[in-house]
Amino acid sequence: MDSFPVPSGRFATGVNFWASKEAIHMWRNWDAASIEADLAALAKYGVQLLRCFPFWPDFQPIRQLRSAHSDAVGGRFKEVRFGDDPLPDTEAGRAGVDEVMLERFETFADLAQKYGMKLIVCPLTGQMTFGLFVPPALEGLDLYRDPFALQWEVRYLRCFVNRMKHHPAIAAWESGNETNLLGKIDSSAGAWSWTALIHSTIRSCDPTRPIIGVSVTGFGESCDETWRIEDQAEWSDLLSVHPYALWDSAYGGEEFNRIRNLHHAAFLARLSGDIGGKPCFVEETGTWRPIVGSYEVLAASLRSILWNLWSEDRRGLLWWCAFDQEKQAIAPYDWKEPGLEHGLFASDRTPHPTAEVLRDFRNFLDGLPFDALPAREPDAVAVVTDEHTALGTYLLARQAGIHLAFRHARQELPEAACYFLPSAAGRAGFSVRGWETLLERVRNGATLYLSLNDTILSGIDDVFGAGVRDRRVTDDRPEFRFDAGFSFTLPRRIRYRMNSYGAEILGREADGNPAFFRHRFGKGVVYLFNFPLEAAAANTIGGFETDAWKLYREILHPRRLAESPSPFLQLTEHHFADGRTALIAVNNQPEPFKGALVLPAGRQLLDQRSDSNATWRAGTLEMPPNSGLLLLLG
Repeated sequence: MDSFPVPSGRFATGVNFWASKEAIHMWRNWDAASIEADLAALAKYGVQLLRCFPFWPDFQPIRQLRSAHSDAVGGRFKEVRFGDDPLPDTEAGRAGVDEVMLERFETFADLAQKYGMKLIVCPLTGQMTFGLFVPPALEGLDLYRDPFALQWEVRYLRCFVNRMKHHPAIAAWESGNETNLLGKIDSSAGAWSWTALIHSTIRSCDPTRPIIGVSVTGFGESCDETWRIEDQAEWSDLLSVHPYALWDSAYGGEEFNRIRNLHHAAFLARLSGDIGGKPCFVEETGTWRPIVGSYEVLAASLRSILWNLWSEDRRGLLWWCAFDQEKQAIAPYDWKEPGLEHGLFASDRTPHPTAEVLRDFRNFLDGLPFDALPAREPDAVAVVTDEHTALGTYLLARQAGIHLAFRHARQELPEAACYFLPSAAGRAGFSVRGWETLLERVRNGATLYLSLNDTILSGIDDVFGAGVRDRRVTDDRPEFRFDAGFSFTLPRRIRYRMNSYGAEILGREADGNPAFFRHRFGKGVVYLFNFPLEAAAANTIGGFETDAWKLYREILHPRRLAESPSPFLQLTEHHFADGRTALIAVNNQPEPFKGALVLPAGRQLLDQRSDSNATWRAGTLEMPPNSGLLLLLG
């Protein structure tokens, strides 16, 4: 099932689908002709994959009837009905499922098949755009633990999956839409148990199709999150992420078309996939257009996002959503929270510039002179404890031309030539044995980098040949100066004054305080920085528009066929078995780039492709804002 949504090296394009005219009421106010017109419009613009939402209260419209009793609050449970009508003695009836809705869904799947689209089906769609919508019989119940709720959830899923699994348009199942928001859950064990029940129910009915895990970002044994990546991976065939810049302070403070937000989707999918050990794709992404950027800004941003995802082998992107919903005068669309202009198309099916970008990228992919882009091998392993630190590490590494794999400290540590412990807080998640395992790798020849964040790992002074002299809380913005000829400033919360116990000093603060150290440890080399660089960059507006990335070049400078001429232009190399190399350049900034790019001597340029007029001619690279270019070398 590793081939969903496409095999490694390929990329699927799609949308999250609600009908243009009726949105969440599309099933009860069924209009097959209008929905077919929707699909026809989407098919012309590169949409291959639809994530679709059987609206739970429409498909399982059960009501709980109770008898009057003085000894029971709210009366005593009597039976479940469709309104006033008893449940029919049929497979659908016994599951409380409306046969008409099943027929409508089959028609919808037929239409998707007609237009060459595949479906991700989310039966338990009870959460949508900040609204909770569940069958009347389940209202007010704990949907994760109440036995009555679980009974009817399982019955619904069994009925729906058994009825629909014959249909060739269905590519994958998912529990529902963001089902971690169906209520409050008190422990990760509770989230694990509910996921196990729901996914096992689906798999028992249809073992042939993959099941997608809920998009979550918590990980590691010490994480306070109840919904964790590893738990979803245990019960799922692949993982998904829903990156939305506006909801997270680490992203929302900068323009959507700049490097931080343009890598958000690729970073989050890489982190989740690496931590979970399963393929991961972008199942939702988008933004509130009226307050984030014009149509042109969103379109340019989407272009960079697509190129970044493709180069990271993240398999696919589904935009949220297919159509604008500004004409919906129903809940949740007329509540205070929702954004109504998320669509790839206007509500009248007029394509926005984002639709044109999706179409052009799809055409670019379909015209490539190879079937699949080879995956890149990581240069180093970053051991991380939280999303924001991981973001800082990922972006600084990308700017330095370093490809990372992520782990957390309680996972098995893969063999690697280089390890990063970024902004290592406390014990950085390590057990005593885990820390000793890492040090043994270094003794045997690996490189280790650690940046301090009130780190209490044992033996730091001996390992790094340097240590903390004293510590105080501050709110200053120091300048760090390095022997290699660069400097940068970022705000900090803690200041460490440092001592060297034999380590080489490679950088200092402006007042002379030693800051960056290199030291031999066994056969390996260790680096220590007295500042939580990655967390600071991630949590500072403009944090990736300094020369901080050059510090990573001091730690690791992988040999490449070509060197990027700008920290905002990311290059990746993908090597084919026949000796060819795909060199991908992505301009992750809203300004055009023109500069020298030296290709290796002896390598022939076989082909170059772009969806936006980016070119390389006689050693000069010319790239429009937020653009990508493929150079195929022989």
